[in-house]
Amino acid sequence: MKYTLRPAWRSQWFLMILAIVLLLIPLLPVIESLRAGTDWHLALNPGLAMLGVPFLIVCLIMIYRHFSYLFTVDGSSIESRHGIIAREVSSIRVEDVRSINVKQSLFQRLLFIGDVEFSSAASPEAEVVFKKISTPMRVKRKIQEMA
Repeated sequence: MKYTLRPAWRSQWFLMILAIVLLLIPLLPVIESLRAGTDWHLALNPGLAMLGVPFLIVCLIMIYRHFSYLFTVDGSSIESRHGIIAREVSSIRVEDVRSINVKQSLFQRLLFIGDVEFSSAASPEAEVVFKKISTPMRVKRKIQEMA
């Protein structure tokens, strides 16, 4: 059985709010003209439309952050991949796993996200970390059942 994960979209809550604000800024004159009952076409300004570019940049950053990480668990190994062009891969064999730790701050607990760390006897620190995944305790239980 192969199990794949990516970071939760809601872990990027700040960028989501920023994207919404950046999207609304160019629309404010249009909304105001609709409210005043004037022709909203006159409120459209090419200069204001350029304010949509930061919105697109923030959206691309969110997409990159989500798709640049891939976490997989199969019958024999646990693997964390990071990067699209350059790549960083960390893996550990399932039978070598000695501890599975979950780290969550208070805010992460409210959002149901967290980090799951896997370590073996060979290293004092975590060798593989699944960062900002959804429902980390459930992921920990599933992996313990697989081992």
